[in-house]
Amino acid sequence: MSRTLLVMTWRLSLLLSLGGINQALAAQSHFINSAGLLNVGWQDNKGETQQLSYQLATGSLPPLIAYRPARMQEDVWQSLLREANDKFPEVQFSLARPAFELSLKSRNQDKAQAAIAWVKSRRAELEQGWLRQYYFQYFIPPDGSRAIKQDHVRIALESRNELAPLADLLKQGGATEFEAYQNTTARVLDFVQNIPYLLLDEPSGRGGRGLLTPRQVLEQNRGDCDSKVTLMAALLAQLFPELPQIMVFVPGHALLGVALPVQSSQESLMWEGQRYLLMEPTGPAELPPGQLAASSKTLVDSGQLSIQAVRSEEVGG
Repeated sequence: MSRTLLVMTWRLSLLLSLGGINQALAAQSHFINSAGLLNVGWQDNKGETQQLSYQLATGSLPPLIAYRPARMQEDVWQSLLREANDKFPEVQFSLARPAFELSLKSRNQDKAQAAIAWVKSRRAELEQGWLRQYYFQYFIPPDGSRAIKQDHVRIALESRNELAPLADLLKQGGATEFEAYQNTTARVLDFVQNIPYLLLDEPSGRGGRGLLTPRQVLEQNRGDCDSKVTLMAALLAQLFPELPQIMVFVPGHALLGVALPVQSSQESLMWEGQRYLLMEPTGPAELPPGQLAASSKTLVDSGQLSIQAVRSEEVGG
């Protein structure tokens, strides 16, 4: 099969999976990153040519790492043993790897019992500190099991300031405050959908690291579903910090919800007494606010989802 035919077959399959062959695909006309000056052009969902040129502000978010349970355990246990040796000099600690089994020896039984209780409590504190340091968090996915994922909300909120130059260019006006919210949200959604999609967990992506920061998505001009949801949430949080948002995680995918007026034909979600208009920042389908891919709608309707609010208190303001 020729390469052209392969591409055409893939695009048709993608359209079908997104719920209809009449849905247009987002596509950039060009992208240039010249020493941090970004220039991007695309055709919006109305068929009009768009172009932006901008440079991101200096950011403070560190590079993200891949979550590796063995690395976390090694870092935590090394810190724990250093503290334990100082706190309990009467107790001898021994750690067996790779199982990370801790043994204690002491002639003082009371000190040994106190050390055991302290290790259990302090280990949990150090694990939580390690997760926060590297932008991870405990999370309950739709299946109800406890898991660890990157802290998408915190990453979005700590990216706001560096995205300000782009956010200002994307901001739209309106006759009312809510109309400005709606116009800007649609504009941001269209921009993010046009960023090329890449499944980052594949070998051609990011070596198993399932998230790029908003800055990396823009500078590398690629991203998967949760990377692009995080970018869009960061842009809207920079422009409208008062506008409630939620990140919606369904199996294998992520969506964004924004507290905007909802029409009867649009997909939405009620959460904690607030209705949120749902949207698909991932692309490449140019789905307007309130329209979801068929697979996403099925998962949302069946309740297979977990929700996180995008709240500024996550980063202290």
